[in-house]
Amino acid sequence: MAPDETETTIVHQVAYIFDPSDDEDDAATEAATSPSRRRKHQGAGGDGDSKRRKKTTPKKSTAVTSTTSQEDTHNSLLADDNALAAFPPLLQGRESPEAVARRSQLYSALWSQLDTRIQSVLQRSNDVTLSALLDFVNSSYSSSTLSITTTTKLPAAFVVLGPAATTDMLLFRQLATSLTDSERELNDRLQERACIRRMVRLRANETPNLRAALKTIVQEATTVTSSLDDDVVANDGRKYLAYDLEAVASAIPSFSPSDSSPSSSSRIVVAFEDCEAFDGALLADLISFLHSWLDRIPFVLLFGVATSIDLFQGRLPKQAAHRLAAAQFDVAPSSAVLDKLLRRAVAAADVPLRLGPALVRSLAERQDEQVTGVSVYVNSLKYAYMCYFYANPLSVFLQDSHDDSDNEHAAQEFLDNPDYLAAIRQLPSFRRHVEALVAAGDVDTARGLLGADDNAAGQSVLGQAVADQLLYQRQWTRRLARALHIASASTVFADQSFTELYIAIMEDSTGKRRQNRQKQQRNEFTFDEDPSLAATMTSAIRRMSSAELIALARRLADAALSGDEELSLPPIDSEIESYTDLYEARWAALGSILLDVANKVEELQQKLEDLYSDARYAKRRAAAVGANGGVPQLRSKYTAAQSKAVRTTVVAQKVQLSRDSAALTDEDQAFTEHVDTVVAAVASVFDVNVDVDAADASQLWLQEIWLYDARTPYRDVFIPRPGLVVERALARPHDYLACDCCGQGEGGGNGSEIRPTLPPTAILYQLYQDAGPLINVADLWEAFLGVVGDKKEDQGEEVNMDDDDEAAADDKERRHLVKFYQGLSEMKTLGYIKPTRRKVDHVAKIKWL
Repeated sequence: MAPDETETTIVHQVAYIFDPSDDEDDAATEAATSPSRRRKHQGAGGDGDSKRRKKTTPKKSTAVTSTTSQEDTHNSLLADDNALAAFPPLLQGRESPEAVARRSQLYSALWSQLDTRIQSVLQRSNDVTLSALLDFVNSSYSSSTLSITTTTKLPAAFVVLGPAATTDMLLFRQLATSLTDSERELNDRLQERACIRRMVRLRANETPNLRAALKTIVQEATTVTSSLDDDVVANDGRKYLAYDLEAVASAIPSFSPSDSSPSSSSRIVVAFEDCEAFDGALLADLISFLHSWLDRIPFVLLFGVATSIDLFQGRLPKQAAHRLAAAQFDVAPSSAVLDKLLRRAVAAADVPLRLGPALVRSLAERQDEQVTGVSVYVNSLKYAYMCYFYANPLSVFLQDSHDDSDNEHAAQEFLDNPDYLAAIRQLPSFRRHVEALVAAGDVDTARGLLGADDNAAGQSVLGQAVADQLLYQRQWTRRLARALHIASASTVFADQSFTELYIAIMEDSTGKRRQNRQKQQRNEFTFDEDPSLAATMTSAIRRMSSAELIALARRLADAALSGDEELSLPPIDSEIESYTDLYEARWAALGSILLDVANKVEELQQKLEDLYSDARYAKRRAAAVGANGGVPQLRSKYTAAQSKAVRTTVVAQKVQLSRDSAALTDEDQAFTEHVDTVVAAVASVFDVNVDVDAADASQLWLQEIWLYDARTPYRDVFIPRPGLVVERALARPHDYLACDCCGQGEGGGNGSEIRPTLPPTAILYQLYQDAGPLINVADLWEAFLGVVGDKKEDQGEEVNMDDDDEAAADDKERRHLVKFYQGLSEMKTLGYIKPTRRKVDHVAKIKWL
């Protein structure tokens, strides 16, 4: 047989198979098998197994040891294989398996640390509301509220969650855990089953009617799963219907609202997570039914409100609303929770990967515009980490703050690789750095960084420079966190959120930092021209009165000395023992400088008040306190320049206006010096780039290693664009199907021309684009048949066919008609066409918004 005849052509096509949890279904099927059969099989083979175990007893320890080591080795190999499968080798395939494994390990380790912080923030975000809800649940059947709740009305809590928080329901999960813990604690203390404290969570999609709601309440409150669908076994051995609340009443140990025994602490909390989605009639019937059991079952209702309480109460019948004794509770706004998440998981000083301002702004805008929940924000952060480690080969140099020795060893190992050195030299920030060195006259350093990869000296120079810059990056991150800490502790930016502060300080808004410093030296610069945080801060300080300056100085001093746990900033005393550079010395002295200024300004203010209390200075006191009276205030040259008086002079019957300012006293001049001291101390903290003349984070050298600011993957994944995707799939199906029939034609086109091998819907879409607003279905069929039919028939040539040929042609046309109707139906389902009443035999185009 010829070699050509033995070849087999294999066509690979992409197939998406939806088969959820096959392993779980198999496990469930295996678990559902008869236990008695399993016991029989175990009993039959039990003697033989025991005999075999007895024979191998002397070598047990050795066998176990070798097996354990083999399992560990196997698990490590599996982990490496999984990392290699998940993360492809980069650097044009030259990346080593160790580097791929390190990228995967760094992603897993860093995200695990970040996820722990996120969960901690989420758990603490609802502490106030959770405590208030627990107090409400505990006191709902107390003696003080007995006459209200136990006789006529059900205790109910309206929890205003907001449109974003309803997607997470974190508060209800925390409340359920707290109720379970309190039940266990009380029963363990009394060493008996004294009370039951359960929470039943009802969702609108799971409770279509009253019977389903009651069945859920009975199952969750009794925590007894029944073997039959029609009854449930209670604690006393009797059987009740699955929707009979008598089973719940029998499970509660001798509940009496007027009794002070531990059994009166029992609570059955029924939470309507999405109460606006429930039918009003169903809610009214369920409230009425639960109210009838109020004397035997201590029900407490919780309503999760996404809009407003007024709108929700308007949907309830008055009779149902009158049966509720409700209280309102507000959870923390989602914006405040997101600020805490950003503060702890993104802006902290010990977070190695820094998210850029453009990405953070996109996340914040999406939260505001689309009203998404906190879980979507967390998923967005995780996706950013995945994109960074998946596609950036230089992420192996990212340093984990929890393992410095491993970081140094790994960085040195990869810096010896010429591929990484070549990749570093191709970075835009490397080019800017070399150009800056040449412009500054440091040609030797620039030449050393551009040395050949095969030169040991060139590798050493570049490797040492990269190591030094990575060390500087950690210092820069700590300085950034300190500047954020000082800005958020002051009252200057009270109208801005922490997210806005982070974006502003990352952008720095000081692209003209160097030009501004030159203007300051020439006395041509005003802080009103600079919109940066430092300029805003210093300008606000200069306009403050003495009392405001004292309060600000003490507040900032306390913030600097105590540090910030959320930003991973330890107190100054325990952090710095010796000053290694200028910035560290400034930060260490910030608290003492501000406290010293606050004390001195207080002394000046007290001296001024004592001076103006003397009767000899009555005129000066009147000028100082003004017409309305009050305590005299110190003035600086900045405030005095803004309060110039207008003097009117009449000369030769002409009125002349001039501005005049009073001369500063000795106390005012001393106050001006103190203001300048505070301004200099605070500005030094905001100047995070002390040693490097860079405008913002994106201009720093090697920022591609530790800064991720790409918005394109995030927009493509989290911001859906179905219109563009569907149009491209219909216009170029080859991009998705990857088959030869939909690829480039014989003429070498781009694959967008009409061909009979395209899917029917794609052919109709091409014809649809060339048609007008109204499309004749008969003409569309003729055009479709002209594309997929026989060319001889399309050209009008007469073909001699017998009966069999005519039958085959008719069958082929019917098959084409079936495809035509199939494509037309899919076009209607996709929303491109619709029937029209103007013409029965036409369809109308629909434009996607």
